Amino acid sequence: MQKNNNHISRRRLISTISSISVSECFSSNVLAAPPLTAEEADNFQARLERGLRPKPARVLRQRMNLDFAVLLMRSSYNAVDEIDIVAMDRFQKDFFLIRQAEYKFYADALGAGAMQQGDLCDPNYFDFISFAQYATISREIVNPPAVFEEQQPVEVGEGEAQKFETVVVRRDPTIRNSDLPRIYDEVVGKSILDKLNEKFGDTASAIPKIEPGSRPDAVTLLAAIKQMVNLFTLSGFAWDGHASMVQSGASIRDAQFSIIFTSPATLWSGQSLAAKRAVLTNDFALKTIKALVNNVGYKVVNDNVTYKGNQEITTFNVSIQ
Repeated sequence: MQKNNNHISRRRLISTISSISVSECFSSNVLAAPPLTAEEADNFQARLERGLRPKPARVLRQRMNLDFAVLLMRSSYNAVDEIDIVAMDRFQKDFFLIRQAEYKFYADALGAGAMQQGDLCDPNYFDFISFAQYATISREIVNPPAVFEEQQPVEVGEGEAQKFETVVVRRDPTIRNSDLPRIYDEVVGKSILDKLNEKFGDTASAIPKIEPGSRPDAVTLLAAIKQMVNLFTLSGFAWDGHASMVQSGASIRDAQFSIIFTSPATLWSGQSLAAKRAVLTNDFALKTIKALVNNVGYKVVNDNVTYKGNQEITTFNVSIQ
């Protein structure tokens, strides 16, 4: 996934600002995770963690729509780039090392012929690659440096070898490291929701439109959530999915919503990321719901994702922003 020229230009502008104190900024980020090595990705601790994870479930899952699978992966990747938590050349190297270290263990647990490597439509492969992506992101987002160097491609003539330049990237100084996971989720959720609205907005499958900031009643909000879940299911994310209101009251703040996906494409990865207490997990539906809820004047609170058998169960409440 390559950056577009507009994004490269933005970072080039950043890099032209004086880098007099860059080395001092680098040295101050001693708590940031160092670049991953092949040895660390497959050391004793990593192998022990693998042994404690749940085994991949051998359940029937439908193939994912390729555009939707790419959307989930690309939204997650682009958000890393957008909020400037790590040099993207380093992220790609770390992602590769984690994939390389994890693949055989996962493939062997599934069994021969159970997965087509590289096929994002294959839910078994998507489960694996999404785990590797979020394991990498969770590593990079813990106390990341506010200033770092990144290798970015430069335009070259046809037939010429690709060239790179070193640029200095500075994250918005007003953003605290502790806020980065929340901001990351917001960026991913908005990206997914925007694409669903773009693709289905003029069709009978559109998510019901709610006026921004209008704070609708629980029934109206539930209708929008239900259709969003339907679109996930229609796109092959799960064998089945439905949303409901499991608790209601005089106020929308008394309502509790529930989403249940049967045999989702993140069945193993979601459990495995939770087991390793990853800072971020691939709870794509919850991220998208948060974006939808935020748009209409509420915020998601008391959210929780659990697994029972082959089901992913998400519960949450909403409150006024």
